[in-house]
Amino acid sequence: MTGNRAYAVENREEGMRIETEVEEIEMENDSGRTVDGLQVTCSRCQHAVEVYGTSDASARRGGVMLAEECPNKERNFYVVDWE
Repeated sequence: MTGNRAYAVENREEGMRIETEVEEIEMENDSGRTVDGLQVTCSRCQHAVEVYGTSDASARRGGVMLAEECPNKERNFYVVDWE
C-alpha cells in the first residue's frame, strides 16, 4: 500500500475521537488456512479486534467493529491510520 490514509469511523452520536493502532497479522480462517489480516487496537482501553484482509476497507471495518464492541459502552469515533 502506498500513501498514508486516516479514517474517522463515526458509529454513534456525541463520541470522542480515539486513535487506534493497526498491525498486520496472520490469522486462521474458518477453513483452517492462514490468511493475512489486521489487528486494530483502541489506544484508550486496549480492546482489540481482528479482521480479514489488509486493505483500507479492512482497516475501516476494524474501526467499525471497535465501535460496536466497546467494552466500556462508550460512543467513540475511531481514527484508523493505515498505509
